[in-house]
Amino acid sequence: MRIFLVVTLIATLFYSMTALVYSEGGFEGALVVKPYPMYPVVFGGGEAGTWARHNPGQPLPWYMHEQQRVINSFSWEEGEPAQVTIYLFGALGTLLAWVVLAVVEAVRVLMFLIRRKEPNLSIKVVD
Repeated sequence: MRIFLVVTLIATLFYSMTALVYSEGGFEGALVVKPYPMYPVVFGGGEAGTWARHNPGQPLPWYMHEQQRVINSFSWEEGEPAQVTIYLFGALGTLLAWVVLAVVEAVRVLMFLIRRKEPNLSIKVVD
């Protein structure tokens, strides 16, 4: 169970520091390193200039800047990119792993509390 916890923790750190960023007005995207940890894993997309029209005078968010640390680029015009599907299933799997860990630990605590309330039947009292 400890190995499962360590793997889940490492996966959580990976997904909190990376994201799929889609460019506005196109079918291109990239797996990039986020500037700081956060849970959302998909950013961007939509019609070109939409964000600027809805937020006039505001600075661009980090995912709209041209200078990003790109791990992998992809385009939906070349077909469905397998790495996008794998990345999203991994993010969902990480969430599911935390739920499984919480349920397992809750069962362990309940079992401990039930055993603590039972009288110890291995010790016989002789009158």
